[in-house]
Amino acid sequence: MKKILGGVVAIAAVAGIGYVVYKEVISEEARQNIQRMVETVKTSYERIDDVIASVRGDVMTEDGPLPNVQTTMRQWKDLGY
Repeated sequence: MKKILGGVVAIAAVAGIGYVVYKEVISEEARQNIQRMVETVKTSYERIDDVIASVRGDVMTEDGPLPNVQTTMRQWKDLGY
């Protein structure tokens, strides 16, 4: 439990120091550069996620039912259901 508490305190201290440095120490130009860097990382992540999703086949562009579903529906209709 003490390790967890120590870790939480360390993370909170680093976050607090980072916030103070961001707000009080660095210039406006540096803040803008940080914001641009964050936006670049977000955009890169989204592009990589899209590429991975398309390779895995998770992205389905068709709006209609799959061919096997269409066949099953036709078979049920032929049986009178």
